Amino acid sequence: MNKSFTNTGKLVKFILKRDRIITTVWIVALVLFSMAVAPTLDSMFSQPEARTQFGQSFNNPVMVAMMGPVYGLDNYTTGVMYAGTMLLWILIAVAIMNIFFVVRHTRADEESGRVEVIRSLPTGRIAILHATMISSGIINTILAVLLGFALAVLGIEGMKLADCILYGAVVGATGLVFASIAAIFSQLSSNKSTASGLSFLAVGVFYLIRAAGDVQGSELLSCISSLGLAQRSQVFVENNIIPIIILEAEAIIITIAAYMLNSLRDMGQGFIAPRQGRETAAKSMLSPFGFSLRLMYKSLIIWIVLMFVLGASYGSVISDIPTFVGDSPEYLQVIGVPEMLLNTMSDSQKAQIIIDYFGVFVVMMMTLLAFVPVMNASLKLRSEEREGRQEQLIAMAVPKTRYFVSYIILAFIISILAQLSTAYGLYISTSMTGSGLFTLDGLIKSFLVYLPAIWVMIGFVVFMTGAFPKATGAVWGFYGVIFVVAFLGGMPDLLPKWFQNISPMQYIPKLPMDTFEFTPLIILTIIASALIGIGLAYFKKRDLYIA
Repeated sequence: MNKSFTNTGKLVKFILKRDRIITTVWIVALVLFSMAVAPTLDSMFSQPEARTQFGQSFNNPVMVAMMGPVYGLDNYTTGVMYAGTMLLWILIAVAIMNIFFVVRHTRADEESGRVEVIRSLPTGRIAILHATMISSGIINTILAVLLGFALAVLGIEGMKLADCILYGAVVGATGLVFASIAAIFSQLSSNKSTASGLSFLAVGVFYLIRAAGDVQGSELLSCISSLGLAQRSQVFVENNIIPIIILEAEAIIITIAAYMLNSLRDMGQGFIAPRQGRETAAKSMLSPFGFSLRLMYKSLIIWIVLMFVLGASYGSVISDIPTFVGDSPEYLQVIGVPEMLLNTMSDSQKAQIIIDYFGVFVVMMMTLLAFVPVMNASLKLRSEEREGRQEQLIAMAVPKTRYFVSYIILAFIISILAQLSTAYGLYISTSMTGSGLFTLDGLIKSFLVYLPAIWVMIGFVVFMTGAFPKATGAVWGFYGVIFVVAFLGGMPDLLPKWFQNISPMQYIPKLPMDTFEFTPLIILTIIASALIGIGLAYFKKRDLYIA
C-alpha cells in the first residue's frame, strides 16, 4: 500500500509550482474582493437601525432561498450582515476554484497523456491523485488564513480576529469538500468535460437542496447540502465550529472513496462509459464551424437552459421586490435607485420605479453571467491548440484563420442566444404571475443592448489568443474587473473613475431608465472588430504554441 503513494511529495511540489500563477490569482482575487465588500457594507450601513432594517428585508422566503437564512437580527452587526450576504457566494466561488484545480491535475492530465508520462517514472498508482488532494488542502488552508487575517485587519465592528479566522476556516473546509467531489467525478468520468460538468452540477444541486431546506425550515435538508451546512456555522453570531468538523470529515471520506476508485480502474478509463460515436461523421461536421459546434453544443444547450431558468426565477419574485425593499435607502442604493427621485412620487409610482431599477440590476447581473459561456467558446481554440488537437486539423486542408473564425462566430451566436433566453425567461415568468411588468420588446432591447460590451470581451480573447497565447489567462482578470465594477455599480465613489472606465459595460445605456444612444454601442463594436482583426492577423503569422 505504501508503494501506491511513492514520490507524492515531489508531485506536490510539481503541482504547486505548475499552478503557482493561476492559484495566486484566485486567492488574491477572492481576498481582495472580500476586503472590498466588507468596508462597503460598513460605510453604507453605519447605523444599527439601518442594518436591522436591511436584515429584516432579507428575512423572507424569496431572499432566504437566494441567500440563505438570516441570523443575528437582535444584534445585526456589520460582520453578521457580511456573512449573511457574502458567505454563500464566496463558497460557490471557492467550489469552482477547487473543481477546476482537481479536474485539471487528474482527469485532464490523464486525458492529455501527462499522467502516463509521470506514471512511467517511479511513482505510486495513487500518488498523482494524492498529491492533487494534498495540494488542494494547502491552497485552501492558505486561502482560509489569508482571508481570515485580511478581514480582521479591517477592524470593522463585529469582525474580531477569532471570528474572521472561523470565517476563513468555513470557506477552506467547504473548498475541500468540493475538491473531493471533483476527485470522485474524475474517477467516474472518462473525460475532463464530463468530470467538470458533473462537479458543477453537484454545486447546483447542493444550492437547490439548501434553498429548499431553508425555505421549508428543515435543518436536516439544508445540512445535507455542504453549502447549507457551512452556513450553519453562523459566523459572527454563534461561531459554531461543529459544521467545520463535519465538512472536513465529509471531505476525508469522499477523498478516500476517490482513492479506492482510482486504485480499481485502468488508466484513461472511467466507470461511466462514454457514448459510442457514429461510424461515419455527419455532413455538418465536415466544416470547421460544424466541427466546432459539435464540440460545444452540449455546453451551449446547458447554458441556454440555465440562463432561461435563472431569468424565470428572477421574474417570479420581481413583483414582490418593493415590499421586501420597503423604504430602506441602503437597499435602494444597492440596486441604483436615486432616493431623491422617490420623494416626489406616490406609493404606486415608487413601486414601479423600484421594479424598473431592480429589472435593470437583474439584466446587468445576468449579462455578467452570459460572459462566461462566451469566454469559454472564445477560449476553446486556445484549449484545442494547447492539447495538440488543433495541429492535426491544420495539417489537413483547413486554413488556420477559417478554423479560428468558426469559434469566433460560435461565440457571437452564444452571446445573442444567452441574452435572448434570459429575456424570454424573465418575460414568461412575469406574464404567468399576471403582473405584466415588462413587455417582451422592452426586455429584448434591455438585454441585447449589452451585446457590444460582450463582443469587446470576445475581441480581447481573440487578441490575446493570437498575439499572446501564453497569457490568455489574463482574460479572466479582465472579466474580474468588469464584475467588480458592475457589482459595486450602485456605489461609484468606492472605485476610481479610471478603473470604472475599463469596463465596457459602463458605456451601455441601462434601458429603460437611460436614453438610448447608438454612439457608445458603435464605438464598442468598432473596438471589438479591431481587436478581432489584430488577433487574427497575429494568429495567422505565428506558429502553433502547445504548452
